[in-house]
Amino acid sequence: MEHTLYACELPYPEVEAAPCLADAKLLMPDYGGPQGELTAVTTYCFQHYITSASRPELAEALAGIAKVEMRHHALLGETVFKLGGYPVMGGRTYWNGSFADYTLSPEKFLARDIHAEEAAILAYERTVLALRTESVKLLIERIILDEELHIKLLRDLIASL
Repeated sequence: MEHTLYACELPYPEVEAAPCLADAKLLMPDYGGPQGELTAVTTYCFQHYITSASRPELAEALAGIAKVEMRHHALLGETVFKLGGYPVMGGRTYWNGSFADYTLSPEKFLARDIHAEEAAILAYERTVLALRTESVKLLIERIILDEELHIKLLRDLIASL
């Protein structure tokens, strides 16, 4: 991955995995669940759209974070498939647009974004504890580094308002 202000500089580890449906199922909520990567992508894109005219610097940062979340989504989807699962959005509960956060106030949505990133880290940490496949654990731990960076960036954005 090329250098970006919105992702940790470390590379994402390669996933070398034999089929393990249990691990694939563990990744599904992080991939396409109500609080998963697809929801994060959709939320950050919405926020980018509504701030692009009035706050271009904020919009640029939100788009940058969204792109990193899209990368996470792709990595998780590819990993689910490598593990023998099918990367279906939402798993048993189909993903829908109501999962995204449509708050309009930047002050409010940035605070909510921080909370969502913290919740994502907690969910990822729980996933790592339950995973059997070492290379998948390493991937999730690397994704956590990006989420931690996003919290710092979001706090900086709040301070700049």
